[in-house]
Amino acid sequence: MKKSTFSLLILFLIGITTSSQELTCADFRIGQFYIPDTKEMTKYTIVSKDSISEFTPERNSTIKKYIVIREENTQIEWKNGIGNGSPEYEIIEWIDDCTYRLTYDSAKSELDEGKRWINENNGIVVSKTRIENNCLYYTAIMTTKEDKKFRKTESSVRNKILCNIAHSKCGLST
Repeated sequence: MKKSTFSLLILFLIGITTSSQELTCADFRIGQFYIPDTKEMTKYTIVSKDSISEFTPERNSTIKKYIVIREENTQIEWKNGIGNGSPEYEIIEWIDDCTYRLTYDSAKSELDEGKRWINENNGIVVSKTRIENNCLYYTAIMTTKEDKKFRKTESSVRNKILCNIAHSKCGLST
């Protein structure tokens, strides 16, 4: 009887430790992640004082995903994989556990006009919409000095996605 009770206890403990763990915002603070690039994810909503419009910038169809290597307050983004082309260096300023401000690091690379403009307008505020499976869905908003808000548009992929590479790939191919 003691042997079977002990065996059940061991099986119970193994079950607890191997069951899937719910991810939190902390799981997306440091590590390697990927962002799949889809046509729908390039749409922006622009909200001005009394108008709302949509904007879809020209898309580079060769980009299929972004790989993000994130430390506590910095991240490096690679297009289509680590080592492909020139990385983008970014600074992260955490606002709370699930929200941060992203700007481009001019000390590590020369910024083009668009990146300088983003920095001059206090960067992009990224906030969690939800965590599902091993992916963090987020909304990215930039508010200009003229009080225009640029926001990622809701789409069939439900906002932008940041998937934790250390965990399973949330059903998307890397």
